[in-house]
Amino acid sequence: MSLLFETIKCQNRQLHNLHYHNYRVRWSLENLLGITDDFDFENTIEIPDWVGEGLYRCRVSYGEKISKVEFFEYEFKHPKVIQIDNYQSFKYDFKYEDRNGFQNLLKLHPQADDVIIAQNGLLTDATYANLAFFDGTKWFTPNTYLLLGTKRAYLLDNQLLTEEAIAVKDLKKFKRIALINAMRDLDLSYEFEVNNNIILIK
Repeated sequence: MSLLFETIKCQNRQLHNLHYHNYRVRWSLENLLGITDDFDFENTIEIPDWVGEGLYRCRVSYGEKISKVEFFEYEFKHPKVIQIDNYQSFKYDFKYEDRNGFQNLLKLHPQADDVIIAQNGLLTDATYANLAFFDGTKWFTPNTYLLLGTKRAYLLDNQLLTEEAIAVKDLKKFKRIALINAMRDLDLSYEFEVNNNIILIK
């Protein structure tokens, strides 16, 4: 049974950030299923011959064992409208295959390209990414995140991000937003303005 999944960046036939993906899988298996396993994607993923030198998304579905490995060509999507929604009870501390909660949020806001979840007035994550905000000098990420993101962990470990509580009302002090995940880094960021809990990308 597939319960969880990982998305791994594959560029020029190289898998990226495997140390952090391995850590999250081990952490998830131990905390969710009670399995302690020296898991290593380096020894379990074979890149198909048809995968070329461009950018691909590798999706690994797993439970107690890996059930499926898929590769997809990847193109960046650029949001224009991001809704901020207060959803106190929302949890996504494991990277579940079941993402109905996120899909339902998106359906509530058909005018938006993405939704950022706020809890107790504090920002957490967007539906498909952790958050980062630039104040003109440094990048910051909410310490009230939902999911232990692999790119987020890498950026924090390399002191490219600083954790702090970020309230909705704090957004006016930032100049740029980045939606960071396995496929997206800080170099893909946007100027924005906020109007009535809506982030408008300039």
